Amino acid sequence: MRRIQASQHRYFYCLLAIFAAALFLRAWRIAEIPDIVHIDEAGLGRNAWCLANYGIDRYFNEMPIYPENFGGGQSPLYTYLVVILIRTVGRGSLNLTLLRLPGLLSSMVVVVFGTALLDLVYENKKATLTGALLLTFCPYFIMHGRYALDCNLMLGCSTVALYLLARYVRGGRLSQLVAYSAAFGMVMYSYALSYIVVPVFLCLITLYMLWCRKITLRRALLSAALVCVAALPVLLFIGTMVLGLPSIKFLGFTLSPTASSRLADISFANFRNNIVDILKYTLTHDGRPLDALDGFYTLYPVSIPFVLVGFAASCRQCLSSFRRRAYSHGFLFLSFYTAGLVAIGFSRGYLYRANYLFIAYLYFLVGGILAAYRFARSLGKYFCAALGVVYLLSAAMFIGYYFTSYSPAEDIPQFVPANDAIAYAKSLPEIREIHMDYAGVDEFYTLFFPESPYAIAEAAHEEGYGTLYFQITADTAFAPGNAYIVLKNNTALRAYIEDTGYQWQIVEYPSHCLYYAAPQ
Repeated sequence: MRRIQASQHRYFYCLLAIFAAALFLRAWRIAEIPDIVHIDEAGLGRNAWCLANYGIDRYFNEMPIYPENFGGGQSPLYTYLVVILIRTVGRGSLNLTLLRLPGLLSSMVVVVFGTALLDLVYENKKATLTGALLLTFCPYFIMHGRYALDCNLMLGCSTVALYLLARYVRGGRLSQLVAYSAAFGMVMYSYALSYIVVPVFLCLITLYMLWCRKITLRRALLSAALVCVAALPVLLFIGTMVLGLPSIKFLGFTLSPTASSRLADISFANFRNNIVDILKYTLTHDGRPLDALDGFYTLYPVSIPFVLVGFAASCRQCLSSFRRRAYSHGFLFLSFYTAGLVAIGFSRGYLYRANYLFIAYLYFLVGGILAAYRFARSLGKYFCAALGVVYLLSAAMFIGYYFTSYSPAEDIPQFVPANDAIAYAKSLPEIREIHMDYAGVDEFYTLFFPESPYAIAEAAHEEGYGTLYFQITADTAFAPGNAYIVLKNNTALRAYIEDTGYQWQIVEYPSHCLYYAAPQ
């Protein structure tokens, strides 16, 4: 008995240490790494600040269930979590740490509930610890939670929902059915692709549970009704968008078809190509430096064969159990993975859009490692030692690079905040106008220098508002008394300014140069 208790204590402390490491890797220097602000982060932050302080998004939609963003929309869960943080922790103010905090928390939810899910389905402490380590140290699980992309919350929400569903399969209690149904309803607030993923998955898994006698028809219908109730505002929003209905009020929120243009993204035309692309991107990278890096990939190159082996083993296990009408947890992940691929098939296959697939990849990866371990038999200890060394070296190299040398600003300098240059230019009393070579949008400015949307609207003009201009073109008049913030890599524009003949003062920043001259 004492040995069992000691073993349980060691297991608990190991998990606690792993979770602490996971939190550190997600929280340390979160406002500095990555060293750019994604355009959707800026739009989300601006909307959240406006909603927290004025009850409207930056397009003057009153408490929208789906905030507008660059003519489309953003999923409500992330935005309103930031609104809550602004009104509580921030006391009306917003900074980059607060903006990225929901992503960090969601990433930790994936670690904790992903570990609990593996413990539930494998019932093997070694498999659970392996999964916890992979969740903690694999690149994608670290990187996706360190910047404020609204869709990334779907991975955390889906992980919780799958865990609660697995608990229902084991326990069969009505309260557990209510919990997982409500959780899948909440998933639909996290990302628009869940509008396809959730119904397709729930149809597949419910039919399977009926076949395996894990749920009755009455309970299956009850579950569907509960999902609809939990997701009712989203379902009403979808209705307004699809049917082109006018805006309506519901529970204090506005349901309006603000993202109807996104329907154009849904198409059968490239269904097969989108799926092929996402299979490649999710196992390697898609060239965008915020989610995965060449050389490290999403789960490290060493993981790819184990994912494939685990996928094949899951398919075989599911076929065998299906014939016997015996439930297999593998079908839980296979059906969710299938539903995810179907959703991606209708839309362009960007890696961030497939974030929810990674809980299935985790299951396949752990299953592949276990299958290889069993195949090795007498050499199992040597296999584990060798594989552990490979993952340890991979993680050490990735973490060392990510926290010391990683800089997407080198690839996307137009997404680097120019806060210091702007603040300095604003502090100069002789400067009348500030012109910014700054991706042509004011969201990058208003995120860090927020102003009332009503005041901005009153002072708006074609190139900005008030004395602020958010683009520099060939038609821009360069004159003393104005300040010009230019990207360092825009050598042509810099040369043009310097050739105007004025005595410019030049202040250099990491990605920008500030040009200004006193009025003559």
